[in-house]
Amino acid sequence: MTMNVINNEGIAVVVPGVPRLDASLADSLRITLKKAMASGGTTLVLDLDSVNLVDSTILGVVVGVFRDLPEGGRLVLCTVSENVASLLHLTHLDRILSVYTSREEAVAALVH
Repeated sequence: MTMNVINNEGIAVVVPGVPRLDASLADSLRITLKKAMASGGTTLVLDLDSVNLVDSTILGVVVGVFRDLPEGGRLVLCTVSENVASLLHLTHLDRILSVYTSREEAVAALVH
């Protein structure tokens, strides 16, 4: 599966474009995020607009990429569903990852 990466004002926006992010897509997501970082994208937005379900493997990928960011790098989430927001709250990841209601809001917050 190919995930879309959009360069928006120097920020890499990763859009999985699937309703379920689970273990079967973990490697694809990890590779996509790592490639975005390797090409100079130290500021990443993971746009979960179409995603209704995220499993623990995907949370592990997100935390791993977050930990591997270079100094000054940022990883934020946007357009999360109620299900994903509940999971982020339960796991306390909403305390370490910023979550924005829209891609535009996330990009605006990161460019200022």
